[in-house]
Amino acid sequence: MLFANPVFLFGLAALAIPVLIHLFNFRRYKKVWFTNVRFLQELQIETKKQSRLRQLLILLARLLAIAALVMAFARPYIPAPGGLRQSSAQQEVSIYIDNSFSMDAMATDGKLIEVARQRAAEIAEAYSASDRFRLLTNDFEGRHERFVSRDEFIRFATEVQVSPATRNMTEVIRRLNDLPAGSQGMDHDAYLLSDFQRNTGSLAEASPDTSSHWFLVPLAAEKRNNLFIDTVFFSSPVHQAGQPVTLNARIFNASAEALEKIPVKLTINGVQKALASFSVEAGGTASIALPFTENAPGTQYGLVEITDYPVVYDDRFYLAWEVLPSIPVLAIHENEPDPYLDALFSGDSAIRFSGVPVRRIDYGSLYSKALLVLEGPAELPSGLRQELKRYLNSGGTVAVFPPAAGKLQDYNEFLAEFNLPGFGPVDTVRQRIAGINAESDLYNDVFEKSGSGRVVLPENVDLPVVFRHYALGTGTQTRVEVLLRLRNDRPFLITSPAGKGRIYLFAVPLNDKWSLFPKHTIFVPTLYKIALLSNPSRPLYFPCGGDAAVEIPADTLSGDEIFKVRKQDSGYEIIPEIRKMGTAITLLPHGQVKEAGFYEVTQGAKAIAGLAFNFDRRESDLACYTQAELSRQISRLPVKDIRILKEKKTPLTREIRQIRQGTQLWQLFVALALVFIACEIALVRFFRA
Repeated sequence: MLFANPVFLFGLAALAIPVLIHLFNFRRYKKVWFTNVRFLQELQIETKKQSRLRQLLILLARLLAIAALVMAFARPYIPAPGGLRQSSAQQEVSIYIDNSFSMDAMATDGKLIEVARQRAAEIAEAYSASDRFRLLTNDFEGRHERFVSRDEFIRFATEVQVSPATRNMTEVIRRLNDLPAGSQGMDHDAYLLSDFQRNTGSLAEASPDTSSHWFLVPLAAEKRNNLFIDTVFFSSPVHQAGQPVTLNARIFNASAEALEKIPVKLTINGVQKALASFSVEAGGTASIALPFTENAPGTQYGLVEITDYPVVYDDRFYLAWEVLPSIPVLAIHENEPDPYLDALFSGDSAIRFSGVPVRRIDYGSLYSKALLVLEGPAELPSGLRQELKRYLNSGGTVAVFPPAAGKLQDYNEFLAEFNLPGFGPVDTVRQRIAGINAESDLYNDVFEKSGSGRVVLPENVDLPVVFRHYALGTGTQTRVEVLLRLRNDRPFLITSPAGKGRIYLFAVPLNDKWSLFPKHTIFVPTLYKIALLSNPSRPLYFPCGGDAAVEIPADTLSGDEIFKVRKQDSGYEIIPEIRKMGTAITLLPHGQVKEAGFYEVTQGAKAIAGLAFNFDRRESDLACYTQAELSRQISRLPVKDIRILKEKKTPLTREIRQIRQGTQLWQLFVALALVFIACEIALVRFFRA
C-alpha cells in the first residue's frame, strides 16, 4: 500500500491527545451514604471495573477514528499491476477511433461506431479537466490531430462518422508515433478503440512508442455475418461492339451459415443485362458468370448487385470500361506495305489499318495507335527506337518481324532496352512449327476445347513449314512467354511485357521465302488476336480514398485546360494532380474520392473517360482477433507498457482511474472513521458505569 499524500501521516501524532485525556481523568465522584457497608464495597468494586472497561473502549474508538481520518487524508492506494506510476500534474491523451465500415456492425449496445464514441467520452472523463486530448480516425484529419481541451475533444468524438478510409493498425500506430507532442515532460497515454479485424488489426509489425502508455479497447460485434462482392473481372480482355462477353463476379460469404439461391443482377448503362442466382457455403466463395452482349461503342458503366443486411456498403460493385469503334493499327515498312497484312486488316471494319514507310513516320501520331507492326524495315533509326521505347512505356503494343536483310543490330539494341533476346544467326534447317501455347491469351479461344475445358491438339495437326529462321531465345526476361515453338524446340513467336505495354517477337520475316506462316490459316487468328489484345484498357475500377493513378489518352492534354473528376448524378467534383511523364498523362486524386459510384474525367465541357470507384473490401470480412490472440501479439512486441481493457458493463472511467491511480482506499478509511465515531457516541450514551 502506498500513499498519495504521505505528509499527512504526521497527523498520527494526534493519537496522543485522547491518551493524555484518558490518563488524567478529572471526573469528580459524588459521595452517597449507605447503611450496609458490605454491600457498598461490592457495588463499588463492580462499578470501577465497568467504568474502566467503558473508558478503554471509548479511548480505542477515539484512537481508531483519528487514525482512520489521518489515513484518509494521506490518500492510501494499492498500486495497479504492472507498476504503472501515478500520473503527473498534466497528461496528454491520444485516442484513436476506428471509423471504418466494419464499425457499422451491430453490438449489444448499438452500432460499434456509437459504442466507440461513448467509450472515447468515458476515457476522457477518467482524466482531469486540465489534461489535453487528441483524436485520431482513419481519415487522418489535420483538425483532429492536435491537443484540445476535454470538452472540445468530446465534441469532436461525438461527430465521428463511418468513413470509407481503411487503415491497418501498423499505419495507425506509426501515425500516433509521428504526431508531435504537445509539451515536453508530460506523460502520454494512447488508446486504440477498434474491432481489430483480422484483415487490418494485426499488431505483429507494429512499433509502439516506448515512452507512451498504450491501451487497447476491443469492441465486439454481436453478429459478424456478411455477404459481399469481392471482385469482378472479364473472361476476355477483348471488347467489341455487338460481340458476346462474360463478366465474372466473385462473392464471399463471411459468415457461419450457408446461403442458398441468392440473386445477383448486372446492370449496364442503367439497363439490366443479366440475372443469376447462387448458393455458397459458410466461409466459402461463389463465382458467378454473367454473360451479355456488348453495347454500342463508347464508355460502358456496369453495376453488379446483391442483397445483404446489415452491412450493405459492399453489396454493389461498380465497373467502367471502353468499347472502341475500331482498333487503330499502323504498319511500318521499308518501301512497300506487306500484302498479307494489308489483305488481313484492310477489309475489316473493326480494325482501322494504315501503313507508312520507315522514313516518313510522324512520330507524334504513334501514340494514337493501339498496335504498331514492324514489317521488317532494313534498319531502325535511333529516333524511331527512342519513340518506340516511349510508346511501349506508355502502354502500347509492338509486333516485330525481323528484316530479311538489314541491320539486325538496330533491332537487337532496341530489344535489349527491355531485356529481351535479340535475333541470332540464321538457321537454314527446314523446320515445322510443332507447338502452340493454347492456354495463352492469344490462342485460348481460337481452338475448340474438350469436355475438360482444355485444348488438345491432334498429333498430326497441319502447322506452317519454316524454311529458315533467326535463332531466338528467351533472354533474361523471366516473363517471356513462348506462343509458338519449332520442332527443334526453338521459339517461333514469343511475347513479353515491355514497360507498360507488350512486345510480340517473330523469328522470321513476313516473307513466304522464309516460311509458309503468312499463307497458313494460323496467321489470321495470330495477327488478329494481337490486334484485339492491343486495345488499350484501364482498370475496371479504382479504390475509394486511395491514390491509384488514373491514366488518360495521351492526346487529350492541350492548352491550359484542366481536368476534373466528376461524380455522375451529383455535383461533387475534384481537380486531381496531373503528371505527364513522357507521353503518359496520369491523374492522381490523392484520396479525394470518398464515395463509390461512377465518375467522369472531363476536360472543359467534354467527357474524355469514364471511371468506377468502389469501397475497399478489406473491411468486408468481419472476422476479428480475440482478446487471447491480441494478448499473444502483444507479448511478442518489444514494448511491454501496453494493456488490453476488456469489454465490461461498467464505464471505462472507473477501470482507467484504477489503472492510473491504483485501488483507492481513502473512501474506506472515511467510512471507518464514521463507524468509530458512531461507536464512541454509542459507548458514551448507552454504556453507563
